[in-house]
Amino acid sequence: MKSAIFTSLLTALVTAGIPAMAQAKASVAEVFNGDMLGTDLRYFESVAGIARETAGDQHTYKVEGCEITATAGGGTISALRMELSPKCPADLKSFIGDSFAPPASKPLTFGNFQEAAGDISFYADCLTMCGNAADPSVYALWDGPHAANFRQVLLEVVLVSDQALEASNQWQASMTKVKGEDFVTETRFNCERTFDEPAQKSFQAVQVTAITIGSELTKPGC
Repeated sequence: MKSAIFTSLLTALVTAGIPAMAQAKASVAEVFNGDMLGTDLRYFESVAGIARETAGDQHTYKVEGCEITATAGGGTISALRMELSPKCPADLKSFIGDSFAPPASKPLTFGNFQEAAGDISFYADCLTMCGNAADPSVYALWDGPHAANFRQVLLEVVLVSDQALEASNQWQASMTKVKGEDFVTETRFNCERTFDEPAQKSFQAVQVTAITIGSELTKPGC
């Protein structure tokens, strides 16, 4: 009888603990934080809660209404990604320090990140003849120096807004004029840095829609 009562109590406690952990009350600042890089996934989830989705090494969480994805190969957090919006801004100081982080009080654009951190290299899934499978994105990669712990930052914009599409068209035109249409269609620009400067100018005022920070970040190839 005592054994049955103990088992029932234990089951009730475990069951009660699951939603409490899943609905952790952490803030975005606590989860999307440079101190989380290099930590154990179990520790990360003690703060962020249980992942809503998992695909391989990618674990996605909802924190204060913001979508944050952790890359955790081997159970260790190597990168954090956040979808940005007016309600989900990114403060980069804990990741790359005051010397390189743009002001958190302003919307994150490619231009204000470059102004604060330095040159960035541009890549894209596709710029022309992309098909209808998914909206393509343009990315900008920053390789941090020793002072930023050699961390990488990958800025992303999905090509859906008029501003992003216009910037994409300008970048594409600058490459087509010099290299021809096949160069753009075959995304050969991803394998050379010749057209980073025109891209920086075209995307200067474009707002970033997602940001990933960590090490060995994946970017489009040619």
